[in-house]
Amino acid sequence: MAIPAAYDGLFSHAGSLFWIQSSGAGDQLVKWTARDGVAFAAPQGFAVGNDTHAYGGGSVAVSADGVWGISSRDGRIHRLSPAEATPLTEASADRFGDLVVSGEAVLALCETTSGDRLVEVDTSTGHVRELWKSSSFLASPQPRNGYLAWLSWDADQMPWDSTELWVAQYGSHPGSSLGTPVLVAGGLSESVVEPQWGPDGDLYFVSDRTGWLNLYRWDGDRTSAVAPMAADCAAAPWELGYRSYAFLEDGAVAVRVRQDLQDRLVLIHEDGRSDNVDLPYTAIKPYLCSVNNTIAMIAATPTTAPSVVLVERDGSYSVIAGQEPPQNKSDQPERLSVAGIDFLLHPPADAAGTWKAPIIVRAHPGPTDEISLRRDPQTDFFTRHGFAVADVDYRGSTGHGRKFRRSLYGRWGTYDVADCVTVARHLIAVGLTSATEIFICGSSAGGYTALRAATSSGPFRAAAARSPIIDPRTWEATVPRFQRAHASALADGAIAVSAVDIERPALLVHGLHDPITPAQDTLELAARLDAQGADHELLILNTSSHTLSAPDLTAKVLDAELSFFRRMLGQSESAKRT
Repeated sequence: MAIPAAYDGLFSHAGSLFWIQSSGAGDQLVKWTARDGVAFAAPQGFAVGNDTHAYGGGSVAVSADGVWGISSRDGRIHRLSPAEATPLTEASADRFGDLVVSGEAVLALCETTSGDRLVEVDTSTGHVRELWKSSSFLASPQPRNGYLAWLSWDADQMPWDSTELWVAQYGSHPGSSLGTPVLVAGGLSESVVEPQWGPDGDLYFVSDRTGWLNLYRWDGDRTSAVAPMAADCAAAPWELGYRSYAFLEDGAVAVRVRQDLQDRLVLIHEDGRSDNVDLPYTAIKPYLCSVNNTIAMIAATPTTAPSVVLVERDGSYSVIAGQEPPQNKSDQPERLSVAGIDFLLHPPADAAGTWKAPIIVRAHPGPTDEISLRRDPQTDFFTRHGFAVADVDYRGSTGHGRKFRRSLYGRWGTYDVADCVTVARHLIAVGLTSATEIFICGSSAGGYTALRAATSSGPFRAAAARSPIIDPRTWEATVPRFQRAHASALADGAIAVSAVDIERPALLVHGLHDPITPAQDTLELAARLDAQGADHELLILNTSSHTLSAPDLTAKVLDAELSFFRRMLGQSESAKRT
């Protein structure tokens, strides 16, 4: 299965675009200019990235004086050029992320064993100086005109549940002191994300104070809504460095808006008017920036993988890396809803008109995540082999407001399972599949959902789980520090997957050295299933990957899942004949 190049972390500087391009060679930093096109901005073989707060982000910063990036191999900040990578910081157990340039220094988030620090790194000497520290979490340092803004949240919270936005006076030269912080926004019942200083000198941020993640601005005295709407304008911040909005030279703001299972690009004018930009793209990553009054984004369609795109205000666009979008929109999956739960239905590849086929109901990971209306090679794999795929935005997903996003707390393993069951029964009832041809699968938290749904009372013929969470309480104790509050909120009231409760055949897949969900739990569950003679299969891969997304790992997992589902279909056919 061919895996297209992936693009991430898009940002601009002085008419140039930078992004991280992932392929078989690792995560490479590339640069684009209108004159020179695309070229490597760091030596080939230098992989940029970090695992700060477990999931990383903000690995590169650029100014007129140079390019700085974090090595994914040693965690050190380096000065980069196409020919050379020169270490700026010493080797350390501390982890850097969220890089941003401030005058003659690089500011960064530094995660330590005792908490987080905001630090200043002198680009001449490499000296690291602490600006602010917390025993909990910090993120998003944003310097501008003698001030520094940042986010903080407590150890028992997640940034999509409760954060605070602070501002303090801060000089523009290395060694400048930080003034007394002032609380701008946020609190126990408000999530504030993605602060940015606007060209007008105001501080912008996204808050869910109304129940929706909308854009606001603070002028140093008062806060006002920029464009209120019943839609989420930011993603749950699993990674550092997200930017879901960008400022244009004419005063407009471009915003990524999530609604009805797809992403839209919206222009907010200085007078408050909002216009949708008519584009073929249905999925936009939370990395918007502007280049010479055009909007740069990483976007995809249902039939094309994410690409780097430049968009004009009138909706005209050019692809500078990746695939051209199709002109025909007829190949889009159906966007459907049943009992208030939205889902995408991808038909088999050879379906024409009315069709009936085996269907895989898929529970996304997270579970605070969202399904995406974009081409997915793994979906293509199953639809080419005659299956349909139903992706479910079950309760707890992002993109439906604060209440929906938090609804799974205390109900994990119940509401998510019920929503997947509702979708499955609907698909059977309308005649798109039969009770012997519908399956459920999921990865990580979605794997927990799939296994909890593998009961005789549910509609599923069998379940497949990748890197699954087996026991929420065990997971709470072993999960990385960043995610511990999330695990605790979800585990409250959730019960462990029991071999006795799994009454349908199950496929278990896990990386042996998974740092996010313990493989030992999966091995023990498989042993218990074996002891009671239950129909199950086990695939253990010798890897530390949690996502199993490397091409060789993905191929092994997909082959195992296809073989498993086909075996289930074969058993059903044999039962019919007898």
